[in-house]
This record gives sequence, structure tokens and C-alpha cells, in this order.
Amino acid sequence: MAKKRKVFLHVGPSGPGDIIEAALVHHRDALVELGIDAPAKSADETFLAAVEVLREHKAWGFTRKEVEGQWATLCRRAWKGSQTVVLSLPLLAAATRPEIDLLLDGLAGLQVHVVLTPRPDEDVDAMVDRWGAAVRKPERLHVVRLEDPTPKRVWKAFGKVAGFGTASLGLAAVPEPVSIRPLTSLDEARREIERLARRNQSLERWRDESDRKRKKLKKRLGSVA
Repeated sequence: MAKKRKVFLHVGPSGPGDIIEAALVHHRDALVELGIDAPAKSADETFLAAVEVLREHKAWGFTRKEVEGQWATLCRRAWKGSQTVVLSLPLLAAATRPEIDLLLDGLAGLQVHVVLTPRPDEDVDAMVDRWGAAVRKPERLHVVRLEDPTPKRVWKAFGKVAGFGTASLGLAAVPEPVSIRPLTSLDEARREIERLARRNQSLERWRDESDRKRKKLKKRLGSVA
């Protein structure tokens, strides 16, 4: 029997591990040389896929149509590859069991490993129970908890779990991720607002591009008719 390809799915929680989502996108081409497939072409794709799975499109200001099919697209790319797959959807740590099952359905037939990256003092017992039950085997659930979780250390730890080295995959040019976490000062709140504004601008560009593609396709179909 052929050995199943592995998928290492990072699901958060939001915080130190947010860098993983951005780093996988930034180093997507380089990862291929290390035997790793990273299906996501942008952080917006994984963000929208997470929103779709959680059914939170309205809360984020999207229509259902704008997020529909995002997760399926990532899954199709994962299936097309031939190497170990890595994905990061850091909004999904707190997903319910039905939402987790829906997510994993798209990866049926692949050997899914789930990676959690909590803060040193964060209680993740409930998350471990839900995700552990979903992947069924304890060796397929990885809890990466570091005493000093800097982006570089978290990125390195994730690479070790997934089977690739990060020495050649630096973070200097990786865009700073947007995190959703408790804020402890006014300055921190201001920085968070700035990060969210950047995410909104990015999503607006994605939506504008999608609109252009839809209009172009509609025009093409009209000329054919």
C-alpha cells in the first residue's frame, strides 16, 4: 500500500505562531526545493478559507459568495502536489468539532498532522481535546510551546515538526502578520489598528482583482454568446 502524503496544518491560536502563515507564503517557491508544498499563494487565501470554514463571512464584512470555495481551492492544490504539504490557518484553533470535520474532509486520504502554537501560559486543553479527537492518533497532534516564543524560534520549531530546516528561510522580508490578541497598552492598540488597516487594504485589493476577473469573464462569455 502506498504511503500517504503528510499534511502539517498549523491552526494557531493567534499569537506567536502567526508568523508561520506569512512565512509559508513568502518562501513558497524555496520550500519546494526542500521537499515541501505550500498551497497558499497569499495570506489572504488562507484568511478567507478560515473565514469560510468558520462561517464568519458576515462578521468580517464578506458575502458568502466571496469566501465560498476558498478552502476547496487550497485542498485541490494540496492534492496536485507530490510532496509533504504545509498550511497555516491561525484563526482555526478554536474551531468547533463540526467545523474541524468539515475542514479535514477536504484533506481526506492524506495523513493530517495538526500543529498548535500557544503562548507559554495559554490553556489549550480544550483545543487539544477537539483537534486530538479529530486527527485520532496522538502522534499527529503537535503542541509547540516555547518559553520565549519569538517569530524566529516559532518558525524554526514549526519547520522541525514539518521536516524542513529554516536556516535558509529568513524572516527579514516576511510581512508582519496581523494577530488577534489581548492588548495591554494604548500604543499596542494603535499598532494593532495599523496592522488591521493593512490587512483591510490587502483584502480590498484582492476583492478589486476578483471583481475585474469576474467582469472580464462575463464580457468574454457575452461575446461568445
